[in-house]
Amino acid sequence: MSKPLYAALADTLRQQIGDGQYPVGSVLPSEIALSAQHGLSRFTARAALSTLERQGYLKRRPRIGSVVVARHPQRSYSVQTNSASDLLRFSGATDLRLVEVADVVADPVLAGDLGCDPGEAWIRVSAYRTSPDTGVAVSWTDYYLRPEHRDVLPLIGKRRGSLRQVMDSLQQHPVERIEQQIEACALTREVAEVLNVPAKTPALRAVYRIFSEGDRGRCYVAICFYPAGRFRLTQTLLRDQ
Repeated sequence: MSKPLYAALADTLRQQIGDGQYPVGSVLPSEIALSAQHGLSRFTARAALSTLERQGYLKRRPRIGSVVVARHPQRSYSVQTNSASDLLRFSGATDLRLVEVADVVADPVLAGDLGCDPGEAWIRVSAYRTSPDTGVAVSWTDYYLRPEHRDVLPLIGKRRGSLRQVMDSLQQHPVERIEQQIEACALTREVAEVLNVPAKTPALRAVYRIFSEGDRGRCYVAICFYPAGRFRLTQTLLRDQ
């Protein structure tokens, strides 16, 4: 099965970067120039550049273009967490790229993840996180927000920081606890394509249920996917005294 045109163009540009034709710090041809050079549409050229950006080869900068930032990008991202605060700091240290926002109704399977009753209404925010150093996409997250939190949607992906920090700044309800559930899974085609790995790649699936301080209950739920070899989470567990 042949590759999509954008993927083939991305392979060509990746090879040219690796060969030094476009050294670190140089600017790749524009979408229009690439379209003309390779006889492809501008949409295809844009998709190829977006792929290389997710892989950490370049940064797309306004009024400058696609700047090469790495010849051989780091392929993994590591973080050590010993507490809920550390976990939230990791979210604030990475860049969130918004993909889709949709209103959903929890079916029995989703209700099990969210810890709610089937039929409840939620807002799903799909996004991926990139390494701040390389720009490589390291994880995918589906956030599930209560409908009353719709006012935070315009800020997601616009501010550096975790979704929790955005909500704290608007509503001042600090996190009291996080329930975490982790299991192995295989990535869907949609998520695998964004993270630039083959479909059905082994991954960790982590469900985080975030609870606000006091009796306000569950605030939001994050379902995260971490592909094998892309992300390492280290935790230290201490024995109760």
